[in-house]
Amino acid sequence: MTGKIRFATEKDAEAILRIYAPYIEKTAITFEYEVPSLSEFSERISEIQRKYPWIVYEENGKILGYAYGGPEYTRAAYQWTVEVSVYVDENEKGKGIGTALYEKVLDILKKQNFCLCYALINEDNEASLRMHEKYGFRPIGTRKNCGYKFEKWHSVVFLEKQLNEPSVPPKDVIPIGELEYEF
Repeated sequence: MTGKIRFATEKDAEAILRIYAPYIEKTAITFEYEVPSLSEFSERISEIQRKYPWIVYEENGKILGYAYGGPEYTRAAYQWTVEVSVYVDENEKGKGIGTALYEKVLDILKKQNFCLCYALINEDNEASLRMHEKYGFRPIGTRKNCGYKFEKWHSVVFLEKQLNEPSVPPKDVIPIGELEYEF
């Protein structure tokens, strides 16, 4: 791979949405039915980046994939947990881009002092389940038939990975804007 990984910027929203749209339109990997508007998607990125990382993989000036962390739950006691997602351009799969992004986003989240990381994966997405297992995620439960898309019910597997040992008192989570991080 000859690309680079960096933090996403507001200017990247259109390219990121271009990657995400086919997952909405053609798969049950995401349970969204409609592609969000560019302004709505830009706001999502901006909102997440107040605390969490959103990174992109760029090669020859073109964004080919992205990964991000986000809130798993919003109650205060959950502030040391994070949910992760990764998406790769449908024409660029199998080149190690998702792996490179996942390694980097997990490293950033660990440095931010998050303790537990979660992923929710469609039970039929075997490639993603294998990738998560490779990174030490373990299944902790399944929501059977919890999402309906493309005239079919889908189940979701909950996966968990410990990033840092919990401490008492807990270490403060470092907002992404305050984290000194070099790619």
